[in-house]
Amino acid sequence: MAEEIGTFSNTWKVLIFDEDMETIALHAEPFEAQGFEVHKCMSIESAMRCIEREEFDIAVVDQGSTAFEGRRVIRHLVRYNSPVPLIVTARSLDDQCCQQALELGATEYLEKPVSTAKVDRIIQEFFDLSELRQQ
Repeated sequence: MAEEIGTFSNTWKVLIFDEDMETIALHAEPFEAQGFEVHKCMSIESAMRCIEREEFDIAVVDQGSTAFEGRRVIRHLVRYNSPVPLIVTARSLDDQCCQQALELGATEYLEKPVSTAKVDRIIQEFFDLSELRQQ
């Protein structure tokens, strides 16, 4: 079980998009342990519908192949959502996809599998940033 790394007064929402349910579960676990409301999407279309219905505080988006299918989800997130920490994950790192992800607003570009410790660090940075914004 993840060590408690922050507290908050309202429910934070995270979008997790990946076409692999095991990867979604792996990424969701640390967020759920911290009380986030986790929205899990296995298709681009379901992620886009979810983005249209909800405002998210953080997002984890799978790159897909080197064709970067996840780019559609990111663009939709940028269009419909306030700026949020955005983590892009990839089976294998690709310099061109990394540059595109960063240009689209990604704050992290990580190779899968992303360790629980790394997700915990991202959550802690999110809490730290949220705390700064409230001051």
